[in-house]
Amino acid sequence: MTPKALTQRFHLEDVKRVVIKVGTRVIDQKETQFNRPAIESLVKEIAELRKKHIEVVLVSSGAVGAGLRVLGVAGRPVSIHLRQAYAAVGQGRLMNLYSRLFAEYDIMTAQVLLTRSDLDRRTSFLNARETLEHLLTIGVLPIINENDTVATEELKFGDNDMLAALVAGKVNAGLLILLTTVDGLYRRFEKGKTASDLIPIIDQNLDDVQSFVRDKKDPLSMGGMRSKLAAADIASSKGIPVVISNGLKPGVIGDLFSGQAMATWIIPARKRMAAWKYYLAFAKTLSGGKIIVDDGAAKALRQGGKSLLASGVQETLGTFERKDLVQITDLKGNEFARGLARMSSKELIKIQGRSSQEIRAILNTRKAAIVVHCDNLVLVER
Repeated sequence: MTPKALTQRFHLEDVKRVVIKVGTRVIDQKETQFNRPAIESLVKEIAELRKKHIEVVLVSSGAVGAGLRVLGVAGRPVSIHLRQAYAAVGQGRLMNLYSRLFAEYDIMTAQVLLTRSDLDRRTSFLNARETLEHLLTIGVLPIINENDTVATEELKFGDNDMLAALVAGKVNAGLLILLTTVDGLYRRFEKGKTASDLIPIIDQNLDDVQSFVRDKKDPLSMGGMRSKLAAADIASSKGIPVVISNGLKPGVIGDLFSGQAMATWIIPARKRMAAWKYYLAFAKTLSGGKIIVDDGAAKALRQGGKSLLASGVQETLGTFERKDLVQITDLKGNEFARGLARMSSKELIKIQGRSSQEIRAILNTRKAAIVVHCDNLVLVER
């Protein structure tokens, strides 16, 4: 595909807001703590985007790595409390560097630290979006990282790729750029391999490429190529194009916009997921409860627009309360939907799988026993 055809296919000339995620390995440097040339190049390119009236949100890893470097620790600790301590040391140094470099271009920055719980609650989710919108409106560059100093293991995003995807969906970005230390996704990745092994475009079917992705363990960074594909899947569902490329190459962002960069592009879903459904699918934390439905119910839900009735429930696993987010699986165990429960697991077990007539008699009502209403249900099978 020619550069012009690529930019037209992904509508890059129309992009007015971009989320850029930079990984720890791009900005980390063993001897000097930070890879100054890489960060300076990144800052310069963001400044150039802003000159073109393109709003930028930067999601930056590197706080834990910076803390490890300055304290002379060799590898990432297993203990979450130690990681929190190193993040507290490194985050200030990371933001100080960004602030000084962006100031050279008269760009004011703002640190935004998020935890999973900030996006789990709908009110906090909307508040975070409003904060980011206000910062962009007044011309401030938001620099986002996970708040490692307070996040518990249960309330972590997992890595900043996931965070970047959620942020991109939250602010309705026109493009999500994931910068790593390779040119993109390779079918067989080994040092010295040429670009002929690079996959230039993935057309929505991410399951096909996940099968040959192999992530190596890294003492500093959390996310690998698999997490980037998972993030791309999330952003794609909101209609956002995603590109994975090499953040160590000077000028890579400009080259991406001109279609010249070596990269892997992920074509977004043709139909954008509604904001409320997007929140249920990706931002809100699952309760741990699972509802297994029969073939008839699975078919009705997959066709769309139907609510889940108790008569179609085969089995209830785990414990959940009303308004908790639950997984919905078919008889083969495949999760294909999730939604907010209208009854607790204890209540559901009493009536699951019974006929509508039996359920009305048990509940002493003429109304259908809706377990998950269609307005609060989202299909997650793609």
